[in-house]
Amino acid sequence: GVTHQAIDDVALFRAVPNMTILEVGDASEVESVMDVAESIDGPVYVRMWRGQVPRLFSTPMKFGVVRVLSEGTDFVLITSGICTEESLKARRSFKAAGVAVKHLHLSTIVPFPSNVIVKAAEKCKYGVIVMENHSIIGGVGSATAEALAEAGIGRKLIRLGVPGVYAHGASCDYLVAEYGFDFTALIRAAQSLTGKQIAGAVETE
Repeated sequence: GVTHQAIDDVALFRAVPNMTILEVGDASEVESVMDVAESIDGPVYVRMWRGQVPRLFSTPMKFGVVRVLSEGTDFVLITSGICTEESLKARRSFKAAGVAVKHLHLSTIVPFPSNVIVKAAEKCKYGVIVMENHSIIGGVGSATAEALAEAGIGRKLIRLGVPGVYAHGASCDYLVAEYGFDFTALIRAAQSLTGKQIAGAVETE
């Protein structure tokens, strides 16, 4: 239920001095996150899905390293946690539509990899989409906006996540669809951003 949904935790801990925030996106990162946390001198907050997670990567988590899951110059897609698996469901639709995506998976949220994000955004044609299992206020999307603004990068930014509301209790599949950060919402966002027709962009009311 709503009392067990940590959808504002990144926003809160980003404001705590010297705090490191790590988030796991697959089984390999679950297995290695405690080794990463132990190596850090200071407090560490770990975001981890309590259910089963897939194995998406063949290598362990590395502190401060952004995984590049695909290369492209149409737009930059930034995902973290369980949203990385969800976003990969749209990969086939993007490929079929000829949309080239630079997909970045973040496991280190703080310190935020601003330089990597800015360099990727500078090279993209249309803009940036952030997809996160968190409020769109104060999380990865907000950190991305801050990084782009401070670097003077004028790129459109679309944030997919919980839209500043108290979410109600339901299954994960239902909630990500209800609040607009499942793979179909990602496809709609990419279609809006690029102006290209992309199969799978189901319209909502």
